[in-house]
Amino acid sequence: MNNIIMALSYAFCWGVGVTLTKIALSEISATTLLIIQLSSSVAFLATACYVRDRQLPFSWKHLKQGFAGIFEPGLTYMVGIFGVQMTTASNATLIGSSEVVLTILFAAMFLGEKLTRMKLLLAGLSFSGLLLLLLKDAHQGASHSSLIGNLLLLMSVIFAVFYVLFSKKQIASSDPLQLTSSQQLVGLIVTVFCFSMLSIVNPNYEVNAAGISPQFWLLAIGSGIMAYGLGFLLYLIALQNIPVSQAAFYVALIPVFGVASAVVMIGEQPSLAQWIGGLLVIVSSYFANRLQTTPIHDRGHL
Repeated sequence: MNNIIMALSYAFCWGVGVTLTKIALSEISATTLLIIQLSSSVAFLATACYVRDRQLPFSWKHLKQGFAGIFEPGLTYMVGIFGVQMTTASNATLIGSSEVVLTILFAAMFLGEKLTRMKLLLAGLSFSGLLLLLLKDAHQGASHSSLIGNLLLLMSVIFAVFYVLFSKKQIASSDPLQLTSSQQLVGLIVTVFCFSMLSIVNPNYEVNAAGISPQFWLLAIGSGIMAYGLGFLLYLIALQNIPVSQAAFYVALIPVFGVASAVVMIGEQPSLAQWIGGLLVIVSSYFANRLQTTPIHDRGHL
């Protein structure tokens, strides 16, 4: 039961974080918001480390430990930002939902987790639910889709899967709080460096926090702590006890929590198809948790 609660918690943090981010983007540019969110996450996690261990996670040893942060939140979110700008919101979410299937396949190839027909069936059910969740949006903006944007989003999903695989290997011998702190710091460094280079080429990518109202500062900081700090910390804690392929089904719940929080916070009204889609995702995640998940012997390593 604790594993289920932990998995639901990281999906909740990421899902609600999406809605909070949507609200914050009405006043703050995407690049500036990402830097504020990551900085808030690093500050929150570093404070937690200091309170617990009287030590900040900023040593060279910690930076090396957090190399997976290059993939996520680093490359995943940077590439994803540009992909979202070049395609429709529905395409972005549908491509993002492929993470469930890709994670299951990659976990079988690199971590030796058993690949069963039931897992593939549940992955298909989860993907179908996500299709229905985005059915309304798909009818609204499909003409604006871009092949390049879609490819960038697919790249961001692949980066996210690599993050999961590396993190699963590390979490067996690492402290979740320490590892999350290190990964987030590395992700922040990579993001700041890349955005700095991009702003030289195109001023539109410049990070500028001038003129942000106090309530949106609070929103940006709060969403960063929830979606990046707590979300990733809870995810790594869950990975200590459940296989990667099982954790992937709970990742599919992120849009469900995102839609539900959008209903509460900004008054969005999902269609019947979206409600059915959310139910399919929940059902697939429930039965995925009940699967026998004994891993087979290691067939390969990263």
